[in-house]
Amino acid sequence: MKLPRLLIPVVVFVAAGVAVAVTVLSGDDPALVDTSGITAESANNGEPLGPSPEVGEPTTTPPPVDGPNRERMAPLRVTDEGMTIGDVDAPLVMVTFESFGCGWCGHFHTLTMPKLIQNWVDTGKLRIESRMLPYEQRANPGALAGTAAGMQNKYWELAEVMYPYITGGAEPRFDGAKPSAAEMSAYHQRQSEPAMLAKIQEVADDVGLDYDRFMTDYRSAEAAQRVATDSRMANQIGFTATPAMVVNGVPQGGFSSYEQMNKFLAEVQESSESTS
Repeated sequence: MKLPRLLIPVVVFVAAGVAVAVTVLSGDDPALVDTSGITAESANNGEPLGPSPEVGEPTTTPPPVDGPNRERMAPLRVTDEGMTIGDVDAPLVMVTFESFGCGWCGHFHTLTMPKLIQNWVDTGKLRIESRMLPYEQRANPGALAGTAAGMQNKYWELAEVMYPYITGGAEPRFDGAKPSAAEMSAYHQRQSEPAMLAKIQEVADDVGLDYDRFMTDYRSAEAAQRVATDSRMANQIGFTATPAMVVNGVPQGGFSSYEQMNKFLAEVQESSESTS
């Protein structure tokens, strides 16, 4: 599935809520996510999103080998096609944790994702499956909005608008300088539920989103449960900030440039092939 290329922000920096961090594979022993205890149960009430497994039926699929491989992703996989892009049989599976309310997710989608889609997704090498993680309470409207959009198969179309929106048209700043009070205030305003919903209503027709249905889904217990489930999964892995991702069992947290992601994916691919 080919998508329109994401917009590129062009003006000044606005703060987001996650430090830059890149996982680097070392030799033949990369850090791997232990998914043995992860299931799709809600963090709120413990009820599963789907039918309960039969007694004695495993709730996860243990990986057949010790190294990175797509089988490790089974407990994390996203079944809602509206939250996925790429060949279902791609050798690399990347589950991302993000939110429309996260500035660094905005930078990742506008700066890194276009080439990632062109060189890895469109070529059949990578499948991306998205889960929502509101890294702070202010990011919750963005997480619910992403979930609700996915419920009518419009997550990626809305992402084209909402990720550039949350950055405020800013470029990321890596010099450690703190944003001004005015910049932070403007960022928090964009994160707010009224501003988020107003922007979505404004662009709904352009992206083919049924706004009335969107609002029903946005307010639904199902959307809240999905966000709670995604958050619980992320926290079990050890993620507390966004963007964060797992590729074939290998975790990576924080914003990464395309060059960093390309290197990371190539190393995971090589490690996966060596253990298959």
